[in-house]
Amino acid sequence: MDSITGLQRAVDGANAVIRGVREDDLTKPTPCTDWDVRALVNHMAGVCIGFTAALDGTKVEPPPRQPVDVLGSDPGGSYASISRRLLDAWQTPGALERTLAMPIGDLPGAVGINIVLADQLLHTWDLAKALGRPYTMDADLAETTLQMMQQMMRPEFRGPGQGFAEAVPCAEDAPVQERLVAFAGRKP
Repeated sequence: MDSITGLQRAVDGANAVIRGVREDDLTKPTPCTDWDVRALVNHMAGVCIGFTAALDGTKVEPPPRQPVDVLGSDPGGSYASISRRLLDAWQTPGALERTLAMPIGDLPGAVGINIVLADQLLHTWDLAKALGRPYTMDADLAETTLQMMQQMMRPEFRGPGQGFAEAVPCAEDAPVQERLVAFAGRKP
């Protein structure tokens, strides 16, 4: 599957879960221990905004540890609009060949799309878990994302204050969703 199709699938899954977020869900804790549901969805939206800006040639600054509220009173509608702009930006001719000025340094577009895809896919799982709702990742997308993360993950990306916890043990023959979640430092 090509990266743009993969991102579309990840965003579609995120939209399906975020649409179901109710006002009383917003303060629920998530597997991302520093964030409640509102902060998690704001992070997801903020990542979309950052990559959209980078695709437009803007140098993206590091995000604050606690995401800025871009959702307002309609998390589902706000995320849908923000993620639509992200998808439109990636579908612009030449987007995958661009160099993106991101906080971690310049990234080739073909790498950047995989980072935002993994972010949206994993955080959708986090969100569904926080809401107590079932969520099954597209198996092909989960496999592709796991392989990409295994290639790109560096030790300095894991640990307190970093983007990922240490990998959680998981059987090699476990379903790919469980292996991906465990590799990303979450308990399946």
